[in-house]
Amino acid sequence: MGTLLWIIVLVSMAGARVFPTEEHRAPGILFDSDRTGNYEIYCTDLDGSDPIRLTSHSEADYAGWPSPDGASVVFSSRRSGSDRLYIMQADGQDMRLIPGIPGNGGQPVWSQDGSRIVFVSHVDGNAEICVVNANGTGYRQLTHNDHGDFEPTWLPDGEHIGWSSDPDGNVDIYVMRADGTDVVRLTEEPSVEAYPNWSGDGARIVFCSDRSGAWEIYVMNADGSDVCQLTDTGAFNGAPRWSPDGTQIVFQSDRDGDSEIFVMNADGSDVRQVTENEATDAHPCWIPAQ
Repeated sequence: MGTLLWIIVLVSMAGARVFPTEEHRAPGILFDSDRTGNYEIYCTDLDGSDPIRLTSHSEADYAGWPSPDGASVVFSSRRSGSDRLYIMQADGQDMRLIPGIPGNGGQPVWSQDGSRIVFVSHVDGNAEICVVNANGTGYRQLTHNDHGDFEPTWLPDGEHIGWSSDPDGNVDIYVMRADGTDVVRLTEEPSVEAYPNWSGDGARIVFCSDRSGAWEIYVMNADGSDVCQLTDTGAFNGAPRWSPDGTQIVFQSDRDGDSEIFVMNADGSDVRQVTENEATDAHPCWIPAQ
């Protein structure tokens, strides 16, 4: 599981520029990168031009996720000595720790209504799925297992959460109600199925798997049926996320020798490289149009 990363990317001009501005009304991409020697959070346009660095700290800032209105970003940071959850404005200002969370926090994802955040914490010694209100109230641990639960994401209905888990030593995709009940297993393969993300209409799931012998990206119906492979490079392709309109998928890949951000159509066609450098650019997600 070492190849399953928790990251996002971009670059700025000494933080002088603000995002989003009037010229950044179209959807963009949030990601993290170690291009400065330390993981920081960035944003960029879909063509990779004009990247902006949003964080700057001696400890890692990573796994950012924009709020549904694009005004804020939740992310994980080690700046307080361990992985904790922070919220900042979309321009990187007004950074604050989310209170009320026991243990650490990683892989945060905002709910569609902007009120809650699902994340991973090692609160009981294992990676568990937890939720908290965006203001730090209402913390709740949803899974209580002796194995790893990770990579959570909200379903579009706001009432269910999907995630990856390895109860039998093999990682598969699951879904449950947002209170932790009614757990359903969607995949049951001898391979690893990870990073699930539901399309905006809830009909399809994009995920990554090593079932072909390499990490490739797949889509399937919401019930786990009709699996279709989208990439076939023999390299690592992971962390896929649907665009808000369901027509594109952003993902990371090391097909050029190091981890870069790519975008492709929902059927796997028209693959475009967004970032191009010798650093690790990873864990992308979409910034909603403003």
